Amino acid sequence: MGETNYVRVANLLRNEIIAGEIPLGGWLRLNALAEKYGVSVQPVREALQQLEGEGLVEIFPNRGVRARALDRERLIHSHEIGEALEAFLACQFAEEASLSSLRKLEALQAAHDAALDALDWPRIDSANYAFHRFINMHGGNVEAAEVIIPRYYGLSESLLYKRGRTQAYADRVRAEHHALLDAFRDRDPSRAREISGKHVRATLNDVLDAFEATQNRAAKSRTDP
Repeated sequence: MGETNYVRVANLLRNEIIAGEIPLGGWLRLNALAEKYGVSVQPVREALQQLEGEGLVEIFPNRGVRARALDRERLIHSHEIGEALEAFLACQFAEEASLSSLRKLEALQAAHDAALDALDWPRIDSANYAFHRFINMHGGNVEAAEVIIPRYYGLSESLLYKRGRTQAYADRVRAEHHALLDAFRDRDPSRAREISGKHVRATLNDVLDAFEATQNRAAKSRTDP
């Protein structure tokens, strides 16, 4: 299934804000954005609400929407929230998942492994999202799995995509996924929690490196003649 209009618009806007292509503090107009992206106003409104949750825009009732600067502190805080939630949900999965659920998760990781072998980043991202979403949705906490956690996923993926990723990054993610699977097979919630937290923190380090690279490029473009 393809991405919905509002997800597509959110991704495009997020990338433009992170890249500095939308002036910080500038006002974003619904009708202009709808025309720019070839959609109705409603998907634009939903996309802006998503980006407000990520801290990339401010919505002022009856006035409009303004782009905000992305800063290092916000990235750290969003990943701290993500780490706490994902570690808890991994612990819950280790305690409660049925053998059938574990087999489904193994199949999702097999798809992720195949994408990693091909170093096909769109497939890798899709398979990675499916792997984590399956774990996070297991306990039925839709608010965490579908609302809060995707806020930092979007920021992470946009920054990492912009900088580019290496074979070492792919190898790390694969190893951590398989370590998590081993913890689930052993029904070890404590180890699952630890591995999940380590996984998010390692990604945060990569995200912060990508953020600094993006900031440096933006600063250089402003000073170049």
